[in-house]
Amino acid sequence: MSSPSASPLADWLARHRGGAALSLAAGSLLALETLHAAGWLTHPAWQIARHAAEGATVGGLADWFAVSALFHRIPIPWLSRHTNIVVNSRARITAGIVEMVQTQWLSPAAIRERLASVQLADALLALLNQPRHRQRALRIARRLALRLTEQLDSPALAGFIDTQLRARLADADWAQPLGRLLAHALEHDGRAAVWETLVRLLDQALASQSFRESTARLALEALRDYEEDNWWRKAKTWLGKTQLQGDNDEEKLDLLTARIVGWLREELTRLRAEPEHPLRQRLEQLLTRLAERLRAGDPALTAALAASQRQWLHSLDTTPLVASLLFSVRSGMQGQWRARHSELNTLLANLIDDALAGLAADAALRDKLDGWCKQVIHHFVEQNHALIGDTVRLSLSPERLPDAQLVAQIESRVGEELQWIRVNGALVGGVAAGLIAALRLLLS
Repeated sequence: MSSPSASPLADWLARHRGGAALSLAAGSLLALETLHAAGWLTHPAWQIARHAAEGATVGGLADWFAVSALFHRIPIPWLSRHTNIVVNSRARITAGIVEMVQTQWLSPAAIRERLASVQLADALLALLNQPRHRQRALRIARRLALRLTEQLDSPALAGFIDTQLRARLADADWAQPLGRLLAHALEHDGRAAVWETLVRLLDQALASQSFRESTARLALEALRDYEEDNWWRKAKTWLGKTQLQGDNDEEKLDLLTARIVGWLREELTRLRAEPEHPLRQRLEQLLTRLAERLRAGDPALTAALAASQRQWLHSLDTTPLVASLLFSVRSGMQGQWRARHSELNTLLANLIDDALAGLAADAALRDKLDGWCKQVIHHFVEQNHALIGDTVRLSLSPERLPDAQLVAQIESRVGEELQWIRVNGALVGGVAAGLIAALRLLLS
Protein backbone atom coordinates (compact mmCIF):
# COMPACT_ATOMS: atom_id res chain seq x y z
CA MET A 1 0.00 0.00 0.00
CA SER A 2 1.13 3.55 -0.63
CA SER A 3 2.68 5.74 2.03
CA PRO A 4 0.44 8.37 3.65
CA SER A 5 2.91 11.06 2.51
CA ALA A 6 2.80 10.03 -1.18
CA SER A 7 1.62 12.58 -3.76
CA PRO A 8 -1.79 12.14 -5.42
CA LEU A 9 -0.12 11.21 -8.72
CA ALA A 10 2.10 8.60 -7.07
CA ASP A 11 -0.88 7.20 -5.21
CA TRP A 12 -2.95 6.98 -8.39
CA LEU A 13 -0.06 5.33 -10.25
CA ALA A 14 0.40 2.79 -7.44
CA ARG A 15 -3.21 1.72 -7.83
CA HIS A 16 -3.25 1.79 -11.67
CA ARG A 17 0.27 0.92 -12.76
CA GLY A 18 -0.97 -2.30 -14.38
CA GLY A 19 -3.45 -0.38 -16.53
CA ALA A 20 -0.79 2.21 -17.34
CA ALA A 21 1.60 -0.51 -18.50
CA LEU A 22 -1.09 -2.11 -20.66
CA SER A 23 -2.07 1.24 -22.10
CA LEU A 24 1.57 2.05 -22.90
CA ALA A 25 2.07 -1.33 -24.58
CA ALA A 26 -1.17 -1.10 -26.60
CA GLY A 27 -0.48 2.53 -27.58
CA SER A 28 3.05 1.64 -28.68
CA LEU A 29 1.76 -1.29 -30.73
CA LEU A 30 -0.86 0.90 -32.42
CA ALA A 31 1.64 3.63 -33.26
CA LEU A 32 4.29 1.24 -34.60
CA GLU A 33 1.77 -0.69 -36.68
CA THR A 34 0.40 2.53 -38.14
CA LEU A 35 3.84 3.86 -39.05
CA HIS A 36 4.84 0.49 -40.49
CA ALA A 37 1.72 0.39 -42.65
CA ALA A 38 2.60 3.86 -43.92
CA GLY A 39 6.02 2.56 -45.05
CA TRP A 40 8.03 4.72 -42.72
CA LEU A 41 9.51 2.07 -40.40
CA THR A 42 11.42 -0.32 -42.68
CA HIS A 43 14.54 -1.00 -40.63
CA PRO A 44 14.66 -4.50 -39.01
CA ALA A 45 15.02 -2.91 -35.58
CA TRP A 46 11.54 -1.46 -35.89
CA GLN A 47 10.21 -4.91 -36.72
CA ILE A 48 11.65 -6.19 -33.45
CA ALA A 49 10.11 -3.21 -31.65
CA ARG A 50 6.69 -3.95 -33.19
CA HIS A 51 6.84 -7.56 -32.06
CA ALA A 52 7.99 -6.49 -28.58
CA ALA A 53 5.02 -4.08 -28.31
CA GLU A 54 2.73 -6.86 -29.50
CA GLY A 55 4.10 -9.28 -26.86
CA ALA A 56 3.80 -6.62 -24.14
CA THR A 57 0.20 -5.99 -25.09
CA VAL A 58 -0.65 -9.69 -25.10
CA GLY A 59 1.15 -10.23 -21.78
CA GLY A 60 -0.56 -7.24 -20.22
CA LEU A 61 -3.98 -8.40 -21.42
CA ALA A 62 -3.38 -11.92 -20.17
CA ASP A 63 -2.33 -10.74 -16.71
CA TRP A 64 -5.20 -8.25 -16.59
CA PHE A 65 -7.57 -11.13 -17.21
CA ALA A 66 -5.85 -13.29 -14.60
CA VAL A 67 -5.89 -10.59 -11.91
CA SER A 68 -9.41 -9.40 -12.72
CA ALA A 69 -10.71 -12.98 -12.79
CA LEU A 70 -9.65 -13.36 -9.16
CA PHE A 71 -12.12 -10.75 -7.93
CA HIS A 72 -14.67 -10.11 -10.66
CA ARG A 73 -16.77 -11.92 -13.22
CA ILE A 74 -15.44 -11.41 -16.77
CA PRO A 75 -18.33 -11.78 -19.27
CA ILE A 76 -16.44 -13.87 -21.83
CA PRO A 77 -18.27 -16.89 -23.28
CA TRP A 78 -17.07 -20.26 -21.90
CA LEU A 79 -14.54 -18.49 -19.72
CA SER A 80 -16.77 -16.49 -17.39
CA ARG A 81 -17.47 -19.51 -15.15
CA HIS A 82 -13.77 -19.62 -14.34
CA THR A 83 -13.69 -15.99 -13.26
CA ASN A 84 -14.71 -14.36 -9.93
CA ILE A 85 -12.49 -16.96 -8.29
CA VAL A 86 -12.49 -15.51 -4.76
CA VAL A 87 -16.28 -15.52 -4.52
CA ASN A 88 -16.75 -18.87 -6.24
CA SER A 89 -14.07 -20.49 -4.08
CA ARG A 90 -15.14 -18.76 -0.90
CA ALA A 91 -15.99 -21.98 0.97
CA ARG A 92 -12.61 -23.58 0.20
CA ILE A 93 -10.76 -20.34 1.03
CA THR A 94 -12.61 -20.07 4.35
CA ALA A 95 -11.89 -23.71 5.20
CA GLY A 96 -8.21 -23.22 4.38
CA ILE A 97 -7.95 -20.08 6.52
CA VAL A 98 -9.75 -21.78 9.42
CA GLU A 99 -7.48 -24.82 9.21
CA MET A 100 -4.34 -22.70 9.01
CA VAL A 101 -5.30 -20.42 11.91
CA GLN A 102 -6.67 -23.16 14.17
CA THR A 103 -4.08 -25.88 13.64
CA GLN A 104 -0.95 -23.85 12.88
CA TRP A 105 -0.95 -20.18 13.83
CA LEU A 106 -3.07 -20.52 16.98
CA SER A 107 -2.62 -24.18 17.85
CA PRO A 108 -2.50 -25.10 21.58
CA ALA A 109 1.24 -25.72 21.27
CA ALA A 110 1.81 -22.33 19.62
CA ILE A 111 -0.22 -20.53 22.28
CA ARG A 112 1.57 -22.40 25.08
CA GLU A 113 4.94 -21.52 23.59
CA ARG A 114 3.99 -17.86 23.29
CA LEU A 115 2.58 -17.65 26.80
CA ALA A 116 5.78 -19.13 28.23
CA SER A 117 7.60 -15.90 27.41
CA VAL A 118 4.88 -13.60 28.77
CA GLN A 119 4.68 -12.50 32.42
CA LEU A 120 0.93 -12.29 32.88
CA ALA A 121 1.08 -11.15 36.51
CA ASP A 122 3.38 -8.26 35.63
CA ALA A 123 1.16 -7.32 32.70
CA LEU A 124 -1.89 -7.40 34.97
CA LEU A 125 -0.18 -5.17 37.53
CA ALA A 126 0.91 -2.73 34.84
CA LEU A 127 -2.65 -2.62 33.52
CA LEU A 128 -4.21 -2.07 36.95
CA ASN A 129 -1.70 0.65 37.79
CA GLN A 130 -3.43 2.81 35.21
CA PRO A 131 -6.21 4.82 36.92
CA ARG A 132 -8.74 4.09 34.19
CA HIS A 133 -8.34 0.31 34.48
CA ARG A 134 -8.10 0.50 38.28
CA GLN A 135 -11.47 2.25 38.39
CA ARG A 136 -12.96 -0.34 36.05
CA ALA A 137 -11.72 -3.15 38.28
CA LEU A 138 -13.20 -1.37 41.29
CA ARG A 139 -16.57 -1.05 39.55
CA ILE A 140 -16.55 -4.77 38.74
CA ALA A 141 -15.67 -5.64 42.35
CA ARG A 142 -18.43 -3.33 43.58
CA ARG A 143 -21.01 -4.96 41.31
CA LEU A 144 -19.96 -8.43 42.50
CA ALA A 145 -20.18 -7.30 46.13
CA LEU A 146 -23.63 -5.82 45.50
CA ARG A 147 -24.75 -9.08 43.86
CA LEU A 148 -23.50 -11.08 46.84
CA THR A 149 -25.15 -8.67 49.28
CA GLU A 150 -28.54 -9.30 47.65
CA GLN A 151 -28.44 -12.86 49.04
CA LEU A 152 -27.44 -11.78 52.54
CA ASP A 153 -30.91 -12.22 54.05
CA SER A 154 -31.75 -15.48 52.31
CA PRO A 155 -33.61 -18.04 54.49
CA ALA A 156 -30.78 -20.53 54.04
CA LEU A 157 -28.18 -18.09 55.40
CA ALA A 158 -30.48 -17.02 58.23
CA GLY A 159 -31.01 -20.65 59.19
CA PHE A 160 -27.29 -21.35 59.08
CA ILE A 161 -26.46 -18.36 61.29
CA ASP A 162 -29.27 -19.28 63.70
CA THR A 163 -27.90 -22.82 64.01
CA GLN A 164 -24.35 -21.59 64.53
CA LEU A 165 -25.50 -18.98 67.06
CA ARG A 166 -27.34 -21.56 69.10
CA ALA A 167 -24.36 -23.90 68.98
CA ARG A 168 -21.96 -21.17 70.12
CA LEU A 169 -24.32 -20.03 72.88
CA ALA A 170 -24.78 -23.62 74.06
CA ASP A 171 -21.01 -24.18 74.20
CA ALA A 172 -20.28 -20.82 75.84
CA ASP A 173 -19.20 -20.75 79.51
CA TRP A 174 -21.46 -18.14 81.01
CA ALA A 175 -20.78 -18.82 84.69
CA GLN A 176 -17.40 -17.18 85.22
CA PRO A 177 -17.99 -14.14 82.92
CA LEU A 178 -21.37 -13.58 84.58
CA GLY A 179 -19.76 -13.91 88.03
CA ARG A 180 -17.03 -11.40 87.14
CA LEU A 181 -19.58 -8.98 85.71
CA LEU A 182 -21.84 -9.24 88.77
CA ALA A 183 -18.91 -8.92 91.22
CA HIS A 184 -17.55 -5.89 89.38
CA ALA A 185 -20.97 -4.23 89.45
CA LEU A 186 -21.41 -4.90 93.18
CA GLU A 187 -17.90 -3.75 94.06
CA HIS A 188 -18.04 -0.50 92.10
CA ASP A 189 -20.65 2.02 91.05
CA GLY A 190 -22.91 -0.62 89.53
CA ARG A 191 -24.46 -1.74 92.86
CA ALA A 192 -27.42 0.59 92.48
CA ALA A 193 -27.92 -0.51 88.87
CA VAL A 194 -27.89 -4.19 89.86
CA TRP A 195 -30.37 -3.57 92.63
CA GLU A 196 -32.57 -1.46 90.37
CA THR A 197 -32.57 -4.20 87.76
CA LEU A 198 -33.45 -6.86 90.37
CA VAL A 199 -36.28 -4.78 91.82
CA ARG A 200 -37.64 -4.02 88.36
CA LEU A 201 -37.66 -7.69 87.42
CA LEU A 202 -39.41 -8.63 90.67
CA ASP A 203 -41.91 -5.83 90.20
CA GLN A 204 -42.67 -6.98 86.66
CA ALA A 205 -43.12 -10.53 87.89
CA LEU A 206 -45.51 -9.43 90.66
CA ALA A 207 -47.48 -7.32 88.17
CA SER A 208 -48.00 -10.17 85.75
CA GLN A 209 -51.32 -11.97 85.70
CA SER A 210 -49.63 -15.30 85.20
CA PHE A 211 -47.76 -14.90 88.51
CA ARG A 212 -51.01 -14.21 90.37
CA GLU A 213 -52.81 -17.15 88.78
CA SER A 214 -49.93 -19.51 89.50
CA THR A 215 -49.66 -18.34 93.12
CA ALA A 216 -53.43 -18.72 93.71
CA ARG A 217 -53.48 -22.19 92.15
CA LEU A 218 -50.55 -23.42 94.24
CA ALA A 219 -52.07 -21.95 97.42
CA LEU A 220 -55.40 -23.61 96.70
CA GLU A 221 -53.78 -27.01 96.17
CA ALA A 222 -51.73 -26.63 99.37
CA LEU A 223 -54.82 -25.57 101.36
CA ARG A 224 -56.82 -28.59 100.25
CA ASP A 225 -53.95 -30.94 101.05
CA TYR A 226 -53.74 -29.29 104.48
CA GLU A 227 -57.50 -29.79 105.14
CA GLU A 228 -57.35 -33.51 104.39
CA ASP A 229 -54.79 -34.28 107.16
CA ASN A 230 -57.18 -34.17 110.25
CA TRP A 231 -60.28 -32.50 111.63
CA TRP A 232 -58.31 -29.94 113.64
CA ARG A 233 -56.54 -28.52 110.58
CA LYS A 234 -59.80 -28.52 108.73
CA ALA A 235 -61.40 -26.53 111.52
CA LYS A 236 -58.61 -24.00 111.57
CA THR A 237 -58.87 -23.64 107.82
CA TRP A 238 -62.63 -23.04 108.09
CA LEU A 239 -62.10 -20.35 110.70
CA GLY A 240 -59.54 -18.67 108.51
CA LYS A 241 -61.84 -18.63 105.49
CA THR A 242 -64.58 -16.92 107.48
CA GLN A 243 -62.30 -13.88 107.71
CA LEU A 244 -62.05 -13.58 103.93
CA GLN A 245 -64.62 -12.25 101.52
CA GLY A 246 -65.82 -14.32 98.55
CA ASP A 247 -68.41 -16.90 97.64
CA ASN A 248 -65.99 -19.83 97.22
CA ASP A 249 -62.41 -20.85 97.87
CA GLU A 250 -61.15 -19.61 94.51
CA GLU A 251 -62.50 -16.11 95.00
CA LYS A 252 -61.23 -15.94 98.57
CA LEU A 253 -57.71 -17.02 97.45
CA ASP A 254 -57.75 -14.53 94.59
CA LEU A 255 -58.43 -11.75 97.04
CA LEU A 256 -55.78 -13.08 99.40
CA THR A 257 -53.26 -13.30 96.56
CA ALA A 258 -54.01 -9.73 95.52
CA ARG A 259 -53.38 -8.58 99.08
CA ILE A 260 -50.12 -10.54 99.25
CA VAL A 261 -48.94 -9.14 95.90
CA GLY A 262 -49.86 -5.65 97.00
CA TRP A 263 -47.92 -6.08 100.21
CA LEU A 264 -44.90 -7.42 98.33
CA ARG A 265 -44.93 -4.49 95.92
CA GLU A 266 -45.09 -2.08 98.87
CA GLU A 267 -42.09 -3.85 100.38
CA LEU A 268 -40.22 -3.58 97.08
CA THR A 269 -40.93 0.14 97.04
CA ARG A 270 -39.49 0.39 100.54
CA LEU A 271 -36.45 -1.66 99.54
CA ARG A 272 -35.83 0.62 96.56
CA ALA A 273 -36.12 3.76 98.70
CA GLU A 274 -34.12 2.50 101.74
CA PRO A 275 -30.56 1.37 100.89
CA GLU A 276 -30.00 0.35 104.53
CA HIS A 277 -33.06 -1.89 104.74
CA PRO A 278 -32.04 -5.21 106.38
CA LEU A 279 -33.69 -7.31 103.68
CA ARG A 280 -31.95 -5.33 100.97
CA GLN A 281 -28.58 -5.75 102.65
CA ARG A 282 -29.29 -9.46 103.04
CA LEU A 283 -30.13 -9.80 99.33
CA GLU A 284 -26.98 -7.91 98.39
CA GLN A 285 -24.94 -10.29 100.52
CA LEU A 286 -26.59 -13.22 98.74
CA LEU A 287 -25.78 -11.66 95.36
CA THR A 288 -22.16 -11.12 96.42
CA ARG A 289 -21.81 -14.77 97.43
CA LEU A 290 -23.51 -15.80 94.19
CA ALA A 291 -20.98 -13.76 92.20
CA GLU A 292 -18.09 -15.35 94.12
CA ARG A 293 -19.42 -18.85 93.49
CA LEU A 294 -19.92 -18.13 89.79
CA ARG A 295 -16.47 -16.61 89.46
CA ALA A 296 -14.90 -19.59 91.29
CA GLY A 297 -16.69 -22.02 89.00
CA ASP A 298 -18.86 -23.71 91.66
CA PRO A 299 -19.76 -27.09 90.08
CA ALA A 300 -23.33 -27.23 91.39
CA LEU A 301 -24.11 -23.66 90.45
CA THR A 302 -22.39 -24.01 87.06
CA ALA A 303 -24.40 -27.15 86.32
CA ALA A 304 -27.64 -25.43 87.32
CA LEU A 305 -26.79 -22.43 85.14
CA ALA A 306 -25.93 -24.73 82.21
CA ALA A 307 -29.25 -26.52 82.60
CA SER A 308 -31.09 -23.21 82.65
CA GLN A 309 -29.02 -22.11 79.66
CA ARG A 310 -30.01 -25.18 77.65
CA GLN A 311 -33.66 -24.79 78.60
CA TRP A 312 -33.59 -21.12 77.69
CA LEU A 313 -31.94 -21.80 74.32
CA HIS A 314 -34.43 -24.57 73.59
CA SER A 315 -37.34 -22.21 74.09
CA LEU A 316 -35.62 -19.24 72.43
CA ASP A 317 -36.56 -18.60 68.78
CA THR A 318 -33.75 -16.49 67.33
CA THR A 319 -34.65 -17.05 63.67
CA PRO A 320 -36.86 -13.90 63.32
CA LEU A 321 -34.19 -11.84 65.09
CA VAL A 322 -31.43 -13.15 62.81
CA ALA A 323 -33.58 -12.63 59.69
CA SER A 324 -34.42 -9.07 60.74
CA LEU A 325 -30.78 -8.33 61.51
CA LEU A 326 -29.63 -9.71 58.14
CA PHE A 327 -32.29 -7.69 56.33
CA SER A 328 -31.08 -4.52 58.04
CA VAL A 329 -27.47 -5.36 57.24
CA ARG A 330 -28.32 -6.09 53.60
CA SER A 331 -30.22 -2.80 53.19
CA GLY A 332 -27.41 -0.82 54.75
CA MET A 333 -24.70 -2.51 52.70
CA GLN A 334 -26.61 -2.09 49.44
CA GLY A 335 -26.95 1.62 50.11
CA GLN A 336 -23.23 1.79 50.81
CA TRP A 337 -22.31 -0.10 47.62
CA ARG A 338 -24.50 2.16 45.47
CA ALA A 339 -22.95 5.35 46.89
CA ARG A 340 -19.64 5.74 45.09
CA HIS A 341 -17.90 7.64 47.88
CA SER A 342 -19.33 5.68 50.81
CA GLU A 343 -17.21 4.26 53.61
CA LEU A 344 -17.68 0.71 52.33
CA ASN A 345 -16.55 1.62 48.80
CA THR A 346 -13.57 3.48 50.23
CA LEU A 347 -12.71 0.40 52.27
CA LEU A 348 -13.00 -1.80 49.16
CA ALA A 349 -10.72 0.55 47.18
CA ASN A 350 -8.15 0.51 49.99
CA LEU A 351 -8.28 -3.29 50.14
CA ILE A 352 -7.69 -3.54 46.38
CA ASP A 353 -4.80 -1.05 46.59
CA ASP A 354 -3.23 -2.98 49.47
CA ALA A 355 -3.65 -6.27 47.61
CA LEU A 356 -2.00 -4.88 44.47
CA ALA A 357 0.84 -3.34 46.51
CA GLY A 358 1.39 -6.67 48.25
CA LEU A 359 1.38 -8.48 44.92
CA ALA A 360 3.91 -6.02 43.46
CA ALA A 361 6.25 -6.56 46.42
CA ASP A 362 5.99 -10.36 46.50
CA ALA A 363 7.81 -11.98 43.57
CA ALA A 364 6.93 -15.49 44.71
CA LEU A 365 3.23 -14.62 44.80
CA ARG A 366 3.46 -13.12 41.32
CA ASP A 367 5.07 -16.32 40.03
CA LYS A 368 2.26 -18.37 41.54
CA LEU A 369 -0.37 -16.07 40.04
CA ASP A 370 1.40 -16.18 36.68
CA GLY A 371 1.51 -19.98 36.71
CA TRP A 372 -2.13 -20.20 37.71
CA CYS A 373 -3.22 -17.79 34.95
CA LYS A 374 -1.27 -19.73 32.32
CA GLN A 375 -2.67 -23.02 33.55
CA VAL A 376 -6.22 -21.66 33.31
CA ILE A 377 -5.58 -20.30 29.81
CA HIS A 378 -4.00 -23.57 28.66
CA HIS A 379 -6.94 -25.55 30.00
CA PHE A 380 -9.44 -23.19 28.38
CA VAL A 381 -7.65 -23.29 25.02
CA GLU A 382 -7.45 -27.08 25.03
CA GLN A 383 -11.07 -27.52 26.04
CA ASN A 384 -12.43 -24.84 23.70
CA HIS A 385 -9.92 -24.77 20.87
CA ALA A 386 -12.69 -25.17 18.30
CA LEU A 387 -13.88 -21.68 19.26
CA ILE A 388 -10.93 -20.23 17.34
CA GLY A 389 -12.02 -21.89 14.12
CA ASP A 390 -15.68 -21.06 14.81
CA THR A 391 -14.77 -17.43 15.35
CA VAL A 392 -12.78 -17.23 12.11
CA ARG A 393 -15.53 -19.06 10.24
CA LEU A 394 -18.18 -16.70 11.63
CA SER A 395 -16.10 -13.64 10.76
CA LEU A 396 -15.72 -14.88 7.16
CA SER A 397 -19.37 -15.88 6.77
CA PRO A 398 -21.45 -14.08 4.10
CA GLU A 399 -23.73 -12.75 6.84
CA ARG A 400 -20.84 -10.96 8.55
CA LEU A 401 -18.74 -10.28 5.46
CA PRO A 402 -20.69 -10.04 2.17
CA ASP A 403 -18.93 -10.94 -1.08
CA ALA A 404 -18.39 -7.31 -2.10
CA GLN A 405 -16.72 -6.47 1.23
CA LEU A 406 -14.56 -9.62 1.11
CA VAL A 407 -13.31 -8.74 -2.37
CA ALA A 408 -12.74 -5.10 -1.40
CA GLN A 409 -10.75 -6.09 1.70
CA ILE A 410 -8.49 -8.47 -0.22
CA GLU A 411 -7.98 -6.01 -3.08
CA SER A 412 -7.14 -3.20 -0.66
CA ARG A 413 -4.38 -5.30 0.90
CA VAL A 414 -2.84 -6.98 -2.15
CA GLY A 415 -3.99 -4.64 -4.92
CA GLU A 416 -0.62 -2.88 -5.38
CA GLU A 417 1.27 -6.20 -5.57
CA LEU A 418 -1.25 -7.45 -8.14
CA GLN A 419 -0.64 -4.30 -10.19
CA TRP A 420 3.03 -5.23 -10.31
CA ILE A 421 2.03 -8.64 -11.68
CA ARG A 422 0.35 -6.89 -14.59
CA VAL A 423 3.38 -4.64 -15.12
CA ASN A 424 5.71 -7.64 -15.02
CA GLY A 425 3.45 -9.51 -17.42
CA ALA A 426 3.71 -6.69 -19.96
CA LEU A 427 7.50 -6.47 -19.49
CA VAL A 428 8.07 -10.21 -19.76
CA GLY A 429 5.75 -10.47 -22.74
CA GLY A 430 7.47 -7.60 -24.51
CA VAL A 431 11.00 -8.88 -23.84
CA ALA A 432 10.09 -12.43 -24.86
CA ALA A 433 8.42 -11.31 -28.09
CA GLY A 434 11.33 -9.01 -28.93
CA LEU A 435 13.88 -11.83 -28.43
CA ILE A 436 11.85 -14.18 -30.58
CA ALA A 437 11.64 -11.55 -33.34
CA ALA A 438 15.38 -10.89 -33.18
CA LEU A 439 16.12 -14.61 -33.31
CA ARG A 440 13.82 -15.02 -36.30
CA LEU A 441 15.67 -12.26 -38.16
CA LEU A 442 19.03 -13.80 -37.41
CA LEU A 443 17.89 -17.19 -38.64
CA SER A 444 16.40 -15.74 -41.85
